Amino acid sequence: MTDFDYQYFSPVFPAKKMLVFLHGYNNTRAEMLPSYEYLQKKIPDLAIAAPEGKNSSQKEPERKSWYKVSDFDSENKRRLTETPVEEIARIYNQAAPALAETAKAVNAFITQMQQQHGFADDNTYIAGFSQGAMLAIWTALIRQRPLAGCFSFSGLAAANEHLDDCIVSRPKVYLLHGKQDKMVLFKCMEYTASWLRQEKVPVSTKAFNALDHHISAEELDFVVSTLGGK
Repeated sequence: MTDFDYQYFSPVFPAKKMLVFLHGYNNTRAEMLPSYEYLQKKIPDLAIAAPEGKNSSQKEPERKSWYKVSDFDSENKRRLTETPVEEIARIYNQAAPALAETAKAVNAFITQMQQQHGFADDNTYIAGFSQGAMLAIWTALIRQRPLAGCFSFSGLAAANEHLDDCIVSRPKVYLLHGKQDKMVLFKCMEYTASWLRQEKVPVSTKAFNALDHHISAEELDFVVSTLGGK
């Protein structure tokens, strides 16, 4: 049994590739579903596994998160443009225990999905949005064998001071970020890219001029082209 509630989408059987997609902070399944459908329309042989975080919003239980950001940044300093990116990184360092524990559980989930549906690491990808992107980076880098790639939408190498000591694998990481993002500030992308290069993790960055904090069709088209879709 997996540690997570999840949905598995596969337009064809057997699919040739699997993408494990991690939602953002306080997202719902309904909000993420259009992105899954868009990808599978253009990549018919792509299966998507979508686990849910265990934390529920008190006001809206259908909204899930991987950990509570308010536990260590109640004043939302990480979202202020005047906050230096190094301080944003220090704020997220407090999430290290939650990230490490959850990334280990997500890796177990990936292995279970691979065994159940016939995938290997070389045809398994991971993606995440916002908080899910931070978790995706952690999951990919601590996995015993490298996945085929990691896509970070509006993410950050969170708690990298701790992740630095845990890196086992170095798959290609694709950083996708909107320049108008006010939730995870755009400057986090170059900070993450610089750190990944320092750790000898292959990285590619792509900025989107008019994009704020959501997943765009242009970003999804980048994933499609990377995975060999139409």
